[in-house]
Amino acid sequence: MSFEFRISCPSGSVASSIALEPLEDTADYEYLVMQGCRILSDVGCSFHIAGFGSGDWGFDVSYDMSTLIERVLSLVESLKLNGTGEVDFYSQGVERSITFDRVDGSYEIRCHSRTSWKPSPSVEYVDCASMEDMLDKLTFDFSMILERAASEISTVEPIRSWRRAHESP
Repeated sequence: MSFEFRISCPSGSVASSIALEPLEDTADYEYLVMQGCRILSDVGCSFHIAGFGSGDWGFDVSYDMSTLIERVLSLVESLKLNGTGEVDFYSQGVERSITFDRVDGSYEIRCHSRTSWKPSPSVEYVDCASMEDMLDKLTFDFSMILERAASEISTVEPIRSWRRAHESP
């Protein structure tokens, strides 16, 4: 099982009373991500992440998924600039980190666990284009679902730009 992740959400309209709550701080990216994850959970989305010998890491949307979304901006930037990156999945019970190193058209991804769970294998390889597509789809889906739920978060940068990257000129 190669390292992978994706958001799944019911098709059609989505409604969330959380999406209508006024935002406390539109300049605080981590706060917006956490609120966005609460909204996605409220509308019935799920988050699948797997790899390193485990077909499902058992992530919930409202909290565990935010650990990846919080880091996605710096991860994408670091991967583009120097081919390396790191994500710390710090939520209790998960407690693992992954590092990325670009090697010959692929990312060498290493997993380090801080719990009794041990990755097997501890190193996997994912094609660079596939990893970049997964990250792009993750941010696009996150933004689109928030827009469908009529959340103000979908209008705030950088979340708004995650949709614009897919708009036709």
